[in-house]
Amino acid sequence: MQNSEEKLISLASYYAFHRASAILSQNKDREIGKVFAEYKDKLIVIDGEIKKEHIYSIPKTEVNHYGDKRVYLNVSENSLKKFEILI
Repeated sequence: MQNSEEKLISLASYYAFHRASAILSQNKDREIGKVFAEYKDKLIVIDGEIKKEHIYSIPKTEVNHYGDKRVYLNVSENSLKKFEILI
């Protein structure tokens, strides 16, 4: 039987493969991009598939829940900048 951390890791791979929508739960379900990959204990979320507007590296501990090809995050609009990767 898998523990919850192992389930989250395998689900992160699933959601990255399916380009699941990353949703801010605290901000009336606003989509911030798609989950493109997982790297160590983080999800890589990209806003804009052709012209990359924003790239976020969000810890898996910030995942509130997931389902229906969506990942809901415990991240506020104000704290989102601290997860942004500047390129």
